[in-house]
Amino acid sequence: MRWWFLLLFVLGVACSRREPAPGSTGSGGSGSADIRLISLTPSATEVLAALGLADRIVGVDDYSEFPPQVKKLPKVGSFLAPNLEQIVALRPTLVIVDDVHGPSAGAMRDAGLVTMECAIHALPDVKKALELIGTRLGRTAEAKATIDRIDAAIEQARAKRPAKRPRVLAILDREAGGLGSLVAAGPGSWIDELIAIVGGENVLASAGVRYPKISMEEVIRSQPDVILDLSYAARGRNGVDAWSAADVPAVKTKRVVALTEPFFTAPSPRVHEALDALVRVINP
Repeated sequence: MRWWFLLLFVLGVACSRREPAPGSTGSGGSGSADIRLISLTPSATEVLAALGLADRIVGVDDYSEFPPQVKKLPKVGSFLAPNLEQIVALRPTLVIVDDVHGPSAGAMRDAGLVTMECAIHALPDVKKALELIGTRLGRTAEAKATIDRIDAAIEQARAKRPAKRPRVLAILDREAGGLGSLVAAGPGSWIDELIAIVGGENVLASAGVRYPKISMEEVIRSQPDVILDLSYAARGRNGVDAWSAADVPAVKTKRVVALTEPFFTAPSPRVHEALDALVRVINP
């Protein structure tokens, strides 16, 4: 299972602030020059960047990819296994954690660190994280400007909706070189939300879970007009070639598209870029 599918699967839908435990040091900052930030999820890293705080990040989880400069920063462990010793050594004034980091966050506070909990799973969570982190770190103006841009991008995308809604299948994970072990975007997921904004119809809208595992038989039955392949397999040399034999409209009309930007695989403030790309695919 790829890291980002696991990330999306376990992320919650709430974003709240966790206060320092007794004995913790620092306040998390309020615009001071000595802010030192660590982010434990790609979504939180992107929120910090949107607030103009990328240069204050001193460490990130293993999978943060944007902005590009974070790739050169110290890595502080995987999503489910943060490296406490390395985090402490980087002397952060604030660590942005997810709600699944409860035990790790407790250990950080026991070590004298300040944590702030933000679960970022859907579009409302992105806005909430911008507001809360912006307030905490003295970036309220940047937060408001980013949220305004998100709202404007949504309105622009909705204005371009096609008259006839294409049926869309979004694949989050699959086996390398084949179409086995398919995991798709179901109702309530980040990608499902974006598809709806641009006027697409998720073929798995009636699925009972956000990230259903599906078979090729289900793909054939759903007859998608568009297939969005967000899997790591689609990033490989053969791209989306594995779909060539599938008897569905998307293959016949050559509307199987690999989408590999980080803002597709995890919630991001870069809503404008994500919606623009989807509009080009779903409403060409």
